[in-house]
Formats: sequence, structure tokens, C-alpha cells
Amino acid sequence: MLRLIPSCCLAALLTALVACGGGGGNSASGVNPGPPPPGGPVDPPTPEFPNTNPAPYADAEALFAFINSAELNAEEQPVVTFQLTDGDNVPITDLALENLRFVIAKLQPSPLGNLTGNWQSYINRIERPGVGPGNAAKLQATAESGGELHNNGNGSYTYTFATRLTDLPADMLAQAAEEGLDLSYDPTLTHRVAIQFDGSRDTANPHYDWVPASGATQGIFSMDIAATASCNRCHDPLAIHGGNRREMAYCVTCHNAGSTDANSGNSVDMKVMIHKIHRGAALPSVEAGGEYAIYGFRDSKHDYSKLHYPQDIRNCVNCHAGTATGGDRDNLVLTPQGDNWAEYASAAVCGSCHDDVDFGTHKGGQPDDSRCGQCHAPDKKYGIFNSHRLLVDEARNAFHAEILSVDNTLPGDQPVVGFRISNPLTGDAYEILNDPVFTGSGASLRVGMAWNTVDYT
Repeated sequence: MLRLIPSCCLAALLTALVACGGGGGNSASGVNPGPPPPGGPVDPPTPEFPNTNPAPYADAEALFAFINSAELNAEEQPVVTFQLTDGDNVPITDLALENLRFVIAKLQPSPLGNLTGNWQSYINRIERPGVGPGNAAKLQATAESGGELHNNGNGSYTYTFATRLTDLPADMLAQAAEEGLDLSYDPTLTHRVAIQFDGSRDTANPHYDWVPASGATQGIFSMDIAATASCNRCHDPLAIHGGNRREMAYCVTCHNAGSTDANSGNSVDMKVMIHKIHRGAALPSVEAGGEYAIYGFRDSKHDYSKLHYPQDIRNCVNCHAGTATGGDRDNLVLTPQGDNWAEYASAAVCGSCHDDVDFGTHKGGQPDDSRCGQCHAPDKKYGIFNSHRLLVDEARNAFHAEILSVDNTLPGDQPVVGFRISNPLTGDAYEILNDPVFTGSGASLRVGMAWNTVDYT
């Protein structure tokens, strides 16, 4: 049954409630509430809000850069919008043009297959040899910073290139034509813009791929062969040219087939130069008495002829691997075109390590790369993958040794070692007294023991 409260009582109750909460305090005036009951509510700590003050660029210990968009304006100048924050995601708003370098390149298809291609920079310089054995001027990719930078005030910036892709300098076009290079603008090809940040405690090399004709960024032809993370397994961080160029996607915009070191006459194409550097002293040309060197800043000579690679040079998957060549290993970084090394032969790539081969007189005659696959495709007798297999390493994977026990270890005893050798691929144990792999010619099995010598003087 509903029970009604007389209006006079209701008014008194409301007055009492208002008095208890008066002034927005926690209690009525003059009343000491005492400590909260055990297990009761407590006052929350004062919230700490992230710093939203703009971060100084020069002092940023970490830079996070992201390219939002890229397009060409009516003058065929690339226009790039990008975002820059510090390690706490605080916008950096004091970036200056002197801290930036920009590159743009196109990805030209290769006749080898639909997953192969070569980057070609639109921004170049002509290098003339000052020292070294080189005697001819060569085109060399570079970067620009002479365009217009607009600060949007919120950590985002817009840069308009000085370079017009349809109006490149005449001397660059002439030099490119002399070397058989194509600098023409083709809006149907994949293009890449990338940025280098200088003058801070950290650096960044963001890149952005798109097709100008459609604006598409997804489902487009791209090249991702070697991951920076693979390089950093040895070179951490991957850094040269002063340490501000650390990402493979950025490196290849300059280090491609369109760039040559005029001083040495050697290509600085990534797929050629890196192979040669890593083989170093084991290059056939070096073993025959020659040298391999690249000249850098201010004609400084970098001689790699005495460099020794600390593992088998045929271990190609350590640097680039895809699902077919490295999918069975969990310690590799797989990339979309990481299998290209095993699938597509070319004079430039193969000749970078095998630099004693004359492809002009190569068996069958090879006027270009289009016929290499007739002998070196994956399913052929001389397929690249099979020719680079590490047979000893593969055989080692079929053996696993375990020490189960060691007895009789007191002075004067003859130690007894209990062990087991099995095949991890099958899980079966070997019968070492009968299995041919242990009884055949050249087979051996040794047990070693060692102890400290602190009691010897």
C-alpha cells in the first residue's frame, strides 16, 4: 500500500538534505566526518595529464614522423603533407627547412617478372671524378631541400618540392640519356617520396608510395626485398652518411641502378653494392689482386677489399627472405619480394658476387637478363636456390645430441657419460653402432670434458 508523506514533513526532509550538501562540500558545516571506514571509498589521486606543450625539435630524444599524403600540383611539383611528434606523441612545431631533405623516385618495371623492378630518382646530380680510377662523369641520385615548407601549426607540415617532374634540368637529362637512364615522368608508375630529418637527437626516414594517376596507395606495385630489421641484426642501428639514413625504403631511392660512383666507376645500386661489400675479400676480382672500393664524402675512399663476412656468403636468407625461402624459420623477417633472390637471375645481381663472370660470353649467350631463367629458374638444374643451399647446415638439422648423465667423477675414477643422439625431424633415436651415418667413412663422434684450473699454480 502506498503511504503518503504529509507536505510539511516532506518540506522539512528536503531542507535537511539541502543543508547536508550545502556549499558543495563533503559534510555539513562544523561536522568532522572522521576517517573513512575500512574498505570504504577513498579520494582518488589528482589526475596527471600528458604534456601538451610543443616539444622542441632539437631536444627531442625520439622522433615519430608519418607522411599523410603526396600528390602533384598543377606545375607537376610533388606536394607532401606529414606529421611530426616526439616520443610522448607531443606535436613538434618548430621544424625548419634546414632540418629536412626530400627525395622522390619512380619504380620502373623489369622484364624479369611482375615482382621485380628498379627505383629511379628524379633528383640527381652529376658527379665528376676528382680522385680514383674513374675517368667519366656519372649521374648520382640526391635529395633536395630548396622547396617551400608550410608549418600548419599543429605538428603537421606541407612541403612543395622545387623539382618539377616534367621539367628536369637539361644537363641531367643529357647525362641520363648518355648512361641509358630514363628520367621521364610516368604517372601510371608507383612513386615514392621520403624524408630525412637532421639536426635533432634522433632521426626518422618516413616514406610514402602511391600512383599519381589514380592516387592509389593500396594494391599497387612495390618493392620490399630486404627489411631494415634484417640489417639491424648486425648493424644496429643501420646508419651511414652521418647516421641519419637508417631505413632501407629510404636508402633505395638513391641507391639504385641510376646511381654510380664516378671516382671508382662502381655502381652504388643497393643490390650490387651491398653484395660486393659483404663478400669483400672473397670477391673473385679481389682474390685475383684487385680491390673493391667506394668513394664517399669529399672523395674519401672506403676500401672493402679486406672485409671478411662472418658466415657463409651463401646464407642469402639472413638478409632477404620470403615465405618460400624463409617461411620455415622463425628468426627471419619475411618481406613480400624476399624470395626474388631465388627466383629471378640477372647479370647485375649475380655478377655482384660472381664478378669474374663475363656475361657477354656466358654459356648460351646473354644479351640481357630475359634469358637467365632458362637455366637458373627455381625448377631448373642450375636454379639459384639449389646452387646456394648450405648442405652441411641442412644435414646438421637432422642431429640432436643430449647428455643424459655423467657418473664416476671422483679422483681416480673413469667418467661414464650417458648420451642420446636423435633426429629432430623424425623424433627417432640413432643406433650409433649400426647407422651408416655413424659407421661410414669419415664419421666420428667425440666426447670432451673440461674443468677449471684454479688449483694449479
